[in-house]
Amino acid sequence: MVKNDLKVKIRRIWEWTFIGIIIFLVISFFLKSSYPITHHKFNLSDAYEVLKDTLTLAAGFLAPVAAFVLFSDWREQHNKQVRNEFGLKVFNQFEKFSKGIDQAGFIYTELDSLLPEEARDKGDPYRVRIGLDHSIFHKNKNLILSYFKQVHLIQEEFQTLIESFRYFGVVTNQLIDMKSWIDSTLEEFVNIHEEVETYSEFLQFLEKIVKELELYKNLRNQIELNLVKNILQQLQE
Repeated sequence: MVKNDLKVKIRRIWEWTFIGIIIFLVISFFLKSSYPITHHKFNLSDAYEVLKDTLTLAAGFLAPVAAFVLFSDWREQHNKQVRNEFGLKVFNQFEKFSKGIDQAGFIYTELDSLLPEEARDKGDPYRVRIGLDHSIFHKNKNLILSYFKQVHLIQEEFQTLIESFRYFGVVTNQLIDMKSWIDSTLEEFVNIHEEVETYSEFLQFLEKIVKELELYKNLRNQIELNLVKNILQQLQE
């Protein structure tokens, strides 16, 4: 697409140059031929002079115009390359953020598999309650800690993602338009952990994780819907 645009521009320059040469030749020969014959006789020498002047003017026209077109095309491609580089950084950072959420989901699946069937149904009056002093917490301490570490990693990836969005907005002159969306995204992110939920048993701990993951997935979907798709469209242009 880029090469084709440049070819079109070059072809148009040649077309206008050729038209200009024809017009200049016609006017020059007309003026030459309109001179009184007694004073000027139109001959090959006159034709050579006219042709030389025409080519000189054409060369003088082509040089700056071609330089301007090539420079404009280079600048346009350079700006597009810079924009695409920042767009790729945003997209790659979004993938890291997204994969972090998926990894937290995998950890949750492992934790959920530890819960016995007799402890799952909250409506069952005979449900076995697995408290904080149960061996499940002690034996799987590392797995539980890995979930908290993963949440912390997600938060770091999100902060980096927001900064990437801001840089992209500066580069593409869209920061003002993006500001309201970025602010609302930050507010939604803060709300995920604004209320610290306590738990006294393993089932409540799992419910807390489910709620957090659901909120993070909703946040991810909003980011993808509102901004990432726009960046992908620009990269595909």
